[in-house]
Amino acid sequence: MKKLIRFTAICYAISLVFAGIFKLAGGDYKSIFGTLFASAYMLIPMISVIICQLISREKIFKACKVSFRINKWWLFAWLAMPVFNALAMFASGLVPGVDITYESPVLMTLIAQMPGFGPWGIFFYTIGLGLVAGLTINAVFAFCEEVAWRGYLLDALKDMGFWKKALLIGFIWGLWHAPVILMGHNYPEHPVGGVFMMILFCMALAPVFQFFSEKGKSVVPAAIAHGTMNATAGLATVYLTANNDLLCGSCGLIGIIVLILADCLIALCYTRKGKACN
Repeated sequence: MKKLIRFTAICYAISLVFAGIFKLAGGDYKSIFGTLFASAYMLIPMISVIICQLISREKIFKACKVSFRINKWWLFAWLAMPVFNALAMFASGLVPGVDITYESPVLMTLIAQMPGFGPWGIFFYTIGLGLVAGLTINAVFAFCEEVAWRGYLLDALKDMGFWKKALLIGFIWGLWHAPVILMGHNYPEHPVGGVFMMILFCMALAPVFQFFSEKGKSVVPAAIAHGTMNATAGLATVYLTANNDLLCGSCGLIGIIVLILADCLIALCYTRKGKACN
């Protein structure tokens, strides 16, 4: 527990200082500088791990489950999150007052930029592009987070059961997003309410990423899933009308419900002792 407290204190302190400097400097989260800030923000968990391990005189990334040995779980992690994002989008379309549309301004702009691509062509093009990004550049940035959440912290909490670890790490992970959520990330219409929704979202998502990490015996499958999820999460903004960011889409209530159903499937793969079934 000492490792958990130390890491959390260091990670939160660096994050708050970094976000504070960005705001005091007049940074606009919607600008290109905001994009660069958000990308740099993802490096903070890894930096915090390195600082913690230097303090405790451990070998860097020791016990962080960093292994690049490819196995089938890399593939499952790669394909799972686009499916989740698509399910969250279609499920959101069932909400009263919300519809799947093929005439949204965003979609019309994309179709105009890519003649020959209809609405479904854009859909599969977005998925394909997200799969490529999720396995490359997005996975690199996601790795900087996952080496902490599904690496260092999993080792720090190794005496806990699967679900206790997942929910605790999910809470810490979700709250860590607070500075960028308040700036308009993911929930631009409801930044304050978005902080609480992000915590719930991360707590629901953490078991999925932890499952991939433990089954794949590495943080890499979790990083791939994380990167691919980020790359395809924008489907809701393209195809949904009346998109309430607290309710619809992957990070809204509908997405959380879909994740809870996924968590139930994971629970079926575990015995009462918490040991994963093969």
